Amino acid sequence: MSEIILAADIGGTTCKLGIFNSNLDQLHKWSIKTNTTDPTGYKLLEDIYLSFQEQLDHLDYTFDDVLGVGIGVPGPVDFKSGVVNGAVNLYWTGQVDVRRTFQNFIDCPIYVDNDANVAALGEKHKGAGNESEDVVAITLGTGLGGGIISNGEIVHGHQGSGAEIGHFRIDQDQRFDCNCGKSGCVETVASATGVLNLVYFYYPKLTFKSSILEKIKAHKVTAKDVFDAAKAGDQFCIFITEKVANYIAYVCSIISVTSNPEYIVLGGGMSTAGDILIENIKTEYYNLTFTPAQHDTKIVQAQLGNDAGITGAAGLIYTYVIERGGLK
Repeated sequence: MSEIILAADIGGTTCKLGIFNSNLDQLHKWSIKTNTTDPTGYKLLEDIYLSFQEQLDHLDYTFDDVLGVGIGVPGPVDFKSGVVNGAVNLYWTGQVDVRRTFQNFIDCPIYVDNDANVAALGEKHKGAGNESEDVVAITLGTGLGGGIISNGEIVHGHQGSGAEIGHFRIDQDQRFDCNCGKSGCVETVASATGVLNLVYFYYPKLTFKSSILEKIKAHKVTAKDVFDAAKAGDQFCIFITEKVANYIAYVCSIISVTSNPEYIVLGGGMSTAGDILIENIKTEYYNLTFTPAQHDTKIVQAQLGNDAGITGAAGLIYTYVIERGGLK
């Protein structure tokens, strides 16, 4: 009998689904549209189950071959119970017991975690984390998220909000409101949204000329525009890039004196800016960080891209079922 792992990375628009073997090698992946019409989550989870069933039939597997199902969700998760405490992007307004609901469809171990945590686990096992026991993954996208793995354990905290690193208050002037309801969070100055906040804040105040002036005036500039212009030598965009890099480096510095990771993995769309961003982060990180805490810590670009979530979701089963025989 073949032993396989089913993995789901639930996003606000699509759900990425995958089948892995017991060594976490990806056997098959696909995606379905996210059903956000049901605030209880039942219809979406049923859609995922039915899609798994269809693919298993097509690939000549059965549910008897399944070691477990790992699920990543964009919201705060009580890891021990598998309950999601609301998920704004899914329109889940209350608690959704993902584990119990999915057990209505399939009788096997089911583990549920926050999407950023599972992305970190994916990078640890099969990506830039190089199977280290101490890995931090920071996702630089529209927002800023992250997951911390310390001594081989995902940091959850007592109510599932551990490693919500996008909500460090880093901008003490609190210039920009955050979607969390606070202001001054690092997400407001160091995500793709944060790049634009800084562009529109600083451009009227500085004497720099910029090659993207027309896009700035039309409010059509993107973070990619800024990084591309910085690579081409645009002084204003270099200024913005360095600001953003310094904020991210400060976050990395705080994390280093908290959990002392071996790898800090930078992922998400902004990480594809490459050296213009990442080398600036490294430079400021080494300037800021307590020397013993930065020793032999590597800041690297993520390797798995969009597969990090499903790989990490499968990694939940690999870690807690195959390696440990269940959650203690």
